[in-house]
Amino acid sequence: MPRFYFNLVSKDTHIPDYFGKELTSLHDAYMHARKLIDKILLRVDHDDPEAWKVVILNDVHDAQMIVPFSVSHELSAQRPATIEESSKT
Repeated sequence: MPRFYFNLVSKDTHIPDYFGKELTSLHDAYMHARKLIDKILLRVDHDDPEAWKVVILNDVHDAQMIVPFSVSHELSAQRPATIEESSKT
C-alpha cells in the first residue's frame, strides 16, 4: 500500500509531514487531505485560508496533488454568501 505525505504550505510557511499515511489510492489521499483541512479549520482562525494548501506527496516525495483550503466544506459553511449567490435564492 502506498504511503502519502500531507505537507501544509502557505506563502511564508512550510509544515512537513514526516510520518505520512498509508492509503490505497490518490483519491483516498485527496479525501484525507479534505478531512485534514476541515479539522484544522475547526481549530484555527479563518483569517486567510486562501493562503494555505495541502501538498500531497507520494512515498518518494514527488508532489501528486495540491489541495487548497478553499475546498473545505467547513470554510464554505462559514463564508458569507456573495450578492450573486444570495440573489439566486
